[in-house]
Amino acid sequence: MNAFADVSMKRQFLLLTFTLLFLCGCRTYVYRVIEPTGVSKPVTDQPIIIRYDPLEYRLVRQKDRLAVRIINPTTDRITLDGNRSFAVDPEGESHPIRGHILGPHSYSRMLIPPIPFTYAYPDYSWGWGWGWGWGPYDPFWGPFYGPAFYGPPPVSYMHVISRYDWAWKTGPARLRFTYERNTNTFEHNFEIVREPAK
Repeated sequence: MNAFADVSMKRQFLLLTFTLLFLCGCRTYVYRVIEPTGVSKPVTDQPIIIRYDPLEYRLVRQKDRLAVRIINPTTDRITLDGNRSFAVDPEGESHPIRGHILGPHSYSRMLIPPIPFTYAYPDYSWGWGWGWGWGPYDPFWGPFYGPAFYGPPPVSYMHVISRYDWAWKTGPARLRFTYERNTNTFEHNFEIVREPAK
């Protein structure tokens, strides 16, 4: 095979790869607020502001999730009670929501659904396995066959799925946020639909 044929095959492979990526693409989703009523624009990359007395919500699409900023414009401390708040996914399964504390004139953020926690751990599985042998000990070469010789182990990542994590493909999800303010409780209900962008 000559050099020109090799270059031509590489170009064809790259063209095929980019064509497949272009045709498959990434689907973009938007969010429509059904409840509370009165929100006419879909939630995209521009924030939508919802005033739900006494709080204010700013909803925006952040990558593949709905980002919610809860703003407390009052002079009181308001607590989002995680024990009485929940999300119901499009399949009807209930999921808890983590509690938040909103200080006076402050805000708190959350992603719906939340991103699962990820942690890194060293992966000690090198190659096909370990080998053992014997030989004379050489103080000069001995240290070079330890971890300093091979470098640090590669790092692997693991997602930790908890009861707070769920998947939202398409369809309506219901959210109930239960708050406490000066020993009084109040609730804010949302129904939000996730659908492919047109």
